[in-house]
Formats: sequence, structure tokens, C-alpha cells
Amino acid sequence: MKSSLTINIGELDVNKKYQIIQFNGDFDKVGYDEVHERLNDAVKSFSGDSLIFDLTNLKFINSEGIGYLMEVHAHLVKDNRKLLIVGPNDHVKDVFDTIGVSEVIPILGDLAVFLKA
Repeated sequence: MKSSLTINIGELDVNKKYQIIQFNGDFDKVGYDEVHERLNDAVKSFSGDSLIFDLTNLKFINSEGIGYLMEVHAHLVKDNRKLLIVGPNDHVKDVFDTIGVSEVIPILGDLAVFLKA
């Protein structure tokens, strides 16, 4: 089956203590199965303050993907760190708003908003 999700894991910015992971494609069962090992390793080894999931090029996310986001958020909060989401398309943002993800995880329109802070 054709890959439906790719990720690009950026380097930790040691000055501002953030790391960006870019998602491209569809965050569904097939896509997650293909990237889960790299993604889990990146989350577990993250040592900064803010982990940023850049969803600018994410077309779709299913409930399993949303559950994973919530797990990452819970994992980071335990260590006084945070997950931020940037750039979701209108459909993904509507889903996040409808089920309450945006009440738990900060969602920014684009990365520039975070970088200016």
C-alpha cells in the first residue's frame, strides 16, 4: 500500500528549546503504522520545552491520530513540557475544535506566531 504519511523531524533548537516535527499526508492507520517507530523515538528522546507538530501539509487525521496527539500531550505535561500544533488546515482544525483538542493543546495558525514569541 502506498505511503500516506511522512514526517520530517527537525533538530532541537537549543536556544529556544523547541523541536519541530512536520507531518505530510494522511494521519490514519496506514500512515501511522509506517512512521510510528521514528515518531515514538523522537517523542521519547525529546529534551526541550516545546515539541511542535507542524500540520501545515497534513490533509487528514483520524481518531487514532488524535488519540496519539493526546498521548504525546499527556507524556510531555508530566515533565512540565508542552505540545504545540501549528498550521492545521480548516478541516483538521474543525475536527480539533469539535472534539475539544484545541481546548487542551495550543493550536497556532502558523509557525511564525510561535517563533516571534
